[in-house]
Amino acid sequence: MSLPRPQCDEVKPVCRNCAWHKVGCSFGGLSALPQHNFTGSCVTQPPPIHPLRSASPANQRVAASGETAQEALVAPRQVPLTSTLQLFDMELLHHYITSTCYTLSSNSIVQAIWRDETPRVGFTMPAVLHALLAVSALHLARSDPGRRAACLSQAHMHHNTAVQLVTPHLPSLASDNGVGLFLFSALTCIFACCATAHAEFSLFAEQGRLAEWVRLIRGMMTVIEHTNQNFLTTPLRPMFVYGSRLRTTSSFHDLGSIERGRELTRDLRQAIYHHVFHDQTLWDICAEALDALSETLGVAMAVNEEEDPSLQTGDVFAWILEFSDQYLDLLLQEDPYALAIFAHFCVALRQIEWVWWTEGLSRRLLMQIYPVLDERYHCWMTWPREQINI
Repeated sequence: MSLPRPQCDEVKPVCRNCAWHKVGCSFGGLSALPQHNFTGSCVTQPPPIHPLRSASPANQRVAASGETAQEALVAPRQVPLTSTLQLFDMELLHHYITSTCYTLSSNSIVQAIWRDETPRVGFTMPAVLHALLAVSALHLARSDPGRRAACLSQAHMHHNTAVQLVTPHLPSLASDNGVGLFLFSALTCIFACCATAHAEFSLFAEQGRLAEWVRLIRGMMTVIEHTNQNFLTTPLRPMFVYGSRLRTTSSFHDLGSIERGRELTRDLRQAIYHHVFHDQTLWDICAEALDALSETLGVAMAVNEEEDPSLQTGDVFAWILEFSDQYLDLLLQEDPYALAIFAHFCVALRQIEWVWWTEGLSRRLLMQIYPVLDERYHCWMTWPREQINI
């Protein structure tokens, strides 16, 4: 029959009962454990426990340093924090998760991706996290005007950091992390749309920057074309299914919608043809851009008339992704025909300004175009200016 184990009275460093009965004290060695001061400059990370690997290099290092096994298992290790995240950044992340993410789409399923999946990807791809915080800072600047200057400063810093982090690794990211690169591109597009409203970012400080803005938006198409991933098999699938709902329905390609769009662009089409009919290549480029715009513009205006909230930002921005590289080259050259076509696109853009990050964008883009055009083409701008109230 075994005797009952004496009760430990927990007196330090060794309790009296355990010392009298000459038994091991379960509370004896704990007081000798080092005390750690936790500061904002470091984080603690417990080491992995491998009970069967007593002869491992890690254990050999512990023995060489004189650290006891109990200290190695119990005492947390201090690891330098390489990130520069501050308290303000934590606030921006909280604001994004609780507010901003719900403003990036009107579809609840897509909202869930922005809320859950995007931060998760950001924790493994810092460029996405910084791009996310940049957008959140712009949204907070709008929501809290009293902190506008501080928020815009943070937005600028996080945007620049995101670009610097992702640029050197674009080729490898396109093949290995298409999801992360797509989210980075999407957030950068949102940032670019909103940043045009702030003189601090100098996005439109000079004339002729319209094509650069367009090229930035078209970066999303480059990601989709060059990545090895099929986005319909990734967690981002709802973005492609619901992000532009009208384009997945027959109503978008309905002959009535196309005809309505052709009617809205008829005068411009005739005017351009009158000027370039002798240059078949130039006319083909313009006609192709006008055909695609007719679909977008026809549906956008029809939805607006019916006050139907089904029009998504993707339904309108898709035109920028669809037109040819040759048309983009014309924009870069500030070709008057290409600029006039883009001015009519601004009318479609006006229909999605219920989103905070596109608010006033159509007006700002149109104001970039008008001063560049020769006076003889100003009459082509009459309808867009009337629709956008300029």
